[in-house]
Amino acid sequence: MPGFTRVYHLGDSEELEGHLATMRSCTEQFGPCHPRTLIAAKSLALALWHAGYTDQAIGLLDQALDFSASDLGHEHPLRVDLLSTLGEILFEQRHLEQAQAIQQEVLGYCIRNSGPHHSSSLKAKGDLAAMLYQLGQDDEASRLEQEAFEEARIHLGKNHPVTSVLAWNRAMSYERKGYLDFAQSIIVSELVWLLVADQSCLDPDQNTIRDLLERRVNWAGAIEC
Repeated sequence: MPGFTRVYHLGDSEELEGHLATMRSCTEQFGPCHPRTLIAAKSLALALWHAGYTDQAIGLLDQALDFSASDLGHEHPLRVDLLSTLGEILFEQRHLEQAQAIQQEVLGYCIRNSGPHHSSSLKAKGDLAAMLYQLGQDDEASRLEQEAFEEARIHLGKNHPVTSVLAWNRAMSYERKGYLDFAQSIIVSELVWLLVADQSCLDPDQNTIRDLLERRVNWAGAIEC
């Protein structure tokens, strides 16, 4: 059975070579369509992307998506995760229309597989809104962003990482439009609790938001006083 190809010129990176060795080992043991191999392929693709080998990362994900579709089906959660990762990379590379089409597909899969109020669905809706903003579709983006934020508040709760991200994004959208009172209201009601939370208990995204909030209000300086 053919395996993954198109992963070349990794330079002297031990990390990349380690990911590549893991993927090759999984391919030899389980085949290219096995979930363990596909997970290893995703890890390698992310490492390639972060190391600047974007074209190779995209090519690897394309292959992984083909293998996953043939063996697991188009709507398997692992394939949806691979598709979401590809959309994220394309978005960062400013291939906005491709990324938006992929994200629309991911959102549909998440809703069908997990329901409209699952964290994966609400995250996907928020990500789609961010892409639509970049495409200049502000009205639709704002509608989706507000919808995802309100649904997250109700169905996930204020302390959920997805709710925190959606709340921050919504506040920043209001701020960009000059609606500072609305932005402040969301920050106070939904995010200020992060400043007094145990950082070790927070999700990485929540800690990022906490750092941004600290810089805005000089929280550390306020505590010292």
